[in-house]
Amino acid sequence: MPTIPRRPEDFTNDWLNEVLEPHRGNTVVTKCDAKKLDTPGQTAEVIMLSVSYDKPSDLPSRMVAKVTSEDPEIITHLIANYDQYRRETSFYREFPDIGISVPRCLHQAHDPATQDFVLLMNDLAPAICPSWNITPNQIELALAALPTFHARWWNDDSLRQKDWMVQFDETPFFAAAFEAGRRGAGVAQKNYDDAETSLAALRYAEENRDSLLKWVASRPFTFVHGDYHAKQMFFPTDAGGDFAVIDWQFPRVAPGAWDFARLQGMCMQTIDRRSLETRLMSSYVNGLKREGINDYNQSEFEDDYRFGLLMSQTVMCVAHADTDMNIFKKECGALGVDWQDAMLLRTQTAMEDWDVLDFLRQL
Repeated sequence: MPTIPRRPEDFTNDWLNEVLEPHRGNTVVTKCDAKKLDTPGQTAEVIMLSVSYDKPSDLPSRMVAKVTSEDPEIITHLIANYDQYRRETSFYREFPDIGISVPRCLHQAHDPATQDFVLLMNDLAPAICPSWNITPNQIELALAALPTFHARWWNDDSLRQKDWMVQFDETPFFAAAFEAGRRGAGVAQKNYDDAETSLAALRYAEENRDSLLKWVASRPFTFVHGDYHAKQMFFPTDAGGDFAVIDWQFPRVAPGAWDFARLQGMCMQTIDRRSLETRLMSSYVNGLKREGINDYNQSEFEDDYRFGLLMSQTVMCVAHADTDMNIFKKECGALGVDWQDAMLLRTQTAMEDWDVLDFLRQL
């Protein structure tokens, strides 16, 4: 088995020739320049590769490698608890054609004993990631990609056999998530004038987990990205490129509306969401119908959307407890984005607009 690289110098010609052997034919890698990005991902390091070959090749000359985080706190509190590296490598190994555009994965490997992992993918440039400064038009494009993706896997029993996906009835996962979310919401109160709505919803979810999961188990399910937001997306530019979705570390078998709620509730400014959400939500349901899903109506979607807002805010509250908020503050500040709005308040306001806590109490 090839070694699993962790540093730029580990990406040697010999290593690349070994792992690319299924793709390269008689083409040989002759040079590789590797450089780690100064800004790491939240859960992994990112290394950019510039690769040369001995002859013209269909293989990309620029690649992106995700490797194990150098932050031991990330490994201890996130990766070990939520198994993201195994989930993501399994995704690329088992689903090369998922129904939504993703990077081409040329090699993946994971060692569960050490949590070493690597993903080697094509560079998506000239497409760009807008980060937290995503526009309403970009959000609409990303939401429009969901019906085809979700309809393809609608109530597909094969998903229930994937032990690396978070299943809607995986009680230990949701018990840990709701507990961590409630704890994180308490931490978040130190950074906000009012986080009570989030804390109350997470407290209720933790105390009433079994009844809530019983309701979720009654809902239609599909393949859900699990963290469908602006940082996980690339969009075309005037120079070219295509829309694509990255970071498949939390794939779930769950209602598709959870992806919709994650992006719209978290990434769209409140004034835009309130103006556009009726049309965008109807477009999603109508998109499912065009794909042959005719037994799912607007009211059902809205209920799943409400629960999806809870799940999205759970993730954000966990982040407040287990990651360094200074990373978000710095990144949002450089983009002119209010970090508190993006990290908690937008979704909290959506939860209030959609009476999420009252809805949960009725389940």
